[in-house]
Amino acid sequence: MKNRKFKIAAIIMIIHGAMMEAGSGLMLMPFVFKGALDLNAIPPIFAIDFFRNNIIFMIPMSVVFGIARVIGATGVLKNRKWGFILSVINCILTMNLMLFMIPVGIVDGLLACSALVLLLTGYYGNETIN
Repeated sequence: MKNRKFKIAAIIMIIHGAMMEAGSGLMLMPFVFKGALDLNAIPPIFAIDFFRNNIIFMIPMSVVFGIARVIGATGVLKNRKWGFILSVINCILTMNLMLFMIPVGIVDGLLACSALVLLLTGYYGNETIN
């Protein structure tokens, strides 16, 4: 890999996808399948009731989203365009979805925005707008 910015962005995305999204979702999956997840005990982490009321469906989606983020980061590390595009899409989606999550969205936004800035500055470098 020639570009250090791509490597840093990929590391941020792997940490973000594996630990924050997929890891936390995988840890909660047994509780979902057992039916042992008390929805009333979950703190109000979502700004919209729709997400809060469907937390059981949000957990597996978090795992899928985290895996997609790690796959994109792996593509970036292997210097593949598909990995770059997938990673940019993941970062932009996260920037939109972070608005609906109260405390976790701040960390999601910091990680996704910093990875996106690194990806774009690494790809376009010092090119000017014509």
